[in-house]
Amino acid sequence: MTTAVRKKKRKRLLIFLIVLAMLAVAAFFALWQRLTVSRFELSFADLPDAFDGFRIVQITDLHCERFGEGQRELCDKIASLEPDILVITGDMLDQDLLDPEPTRELCAAFAGKIPMYAVTGNHDLWVARSEFRKLLDIYEEYGVTLLRGGAAEITRGGETIYLHGEDDPAHWGSDTVGYLTENPISVTPVENAFNILLYHRANAFPALSSLGFDLVIAGHMHGGQVRLPFVGGLVSPTREYFPDYTAGLYTENGTQMIVGRGLGNAVSVPRVFNPPELVLITLNRS
Repeated sequence: MTTAVRKKKRKRLLIFLIVLAMLAVAAFFALWQRLTVSRFELSFADLPDAFDGFRIVQITDLHCERFGEGQRELCDKIASLEPDILVITGDMLDQDLLDPEPTRELCAAFAGKIPMYAVTGNHDLWVARSEFRKLLDIYEEYGVTLLRGGAAEITRGGETIYLHGEDDPAHWGSDTVGYLTENPISVTPVENAFNILLYHRANAFPALSSLGFDLVIAGHMHGGQVRLPFVGGLVSPTREYFPDYTAGLYTENGTQMIVGRGLGNAVSVPRVFNPPELVLITLNRS
């Protein structure tokens, strides 16, 4: 073998190793599952002065996932954000895992410290009645206000905002908007007030945005499961490709919506370029 041939083989091997290393690094970041925080500063003309700077942390789509023993990593991260309230937008349970303890650990950590509000997601309602009862008992034990077609008044500095919530709908399929157009949610905004709606399914936004809420906080879409750089989410829970409303801020008909990518995973496909997420929303008076 000549010297020139050896050099050529070494060069090819070097290129192969460099490419392999680059692929390994890309795979590491694509599948990186360290807990992240997305922050949103939202402005509203009708927000009461007393709520200027009000901080909301959204927890969504836990799917029985754990972050450290006793949810310590998750709870420490939430506490560091110094929220005024916690909102849970569904799918804390998972129809396959059936483990309510991660939710119990989370709620127990903040009971009596930070007000907590919740709505149901499809997985919460898909489990057996006895399993759903466990979730209800956890919420009751730790003081989580479950909004199932009702509203909670939040008062601060003598002023009030309204937090509404509705159960996940019985319908399953791609036409959630059509279903909700024919079967509207039962809650309506309070007139001449600031109104927030908690609702599990972000893909229902076209049916929700015309109802007059100032802000909708939703989940369900898991960030599109696989997030393609410069493109967004790849697939919805009902298998539509390149769906709308997968993560972040959306505005329609004067209503703003925040969509959390969620914390857990409900399918066998891993989350790619889509690490678990907490959302911090800060309300500002414009």
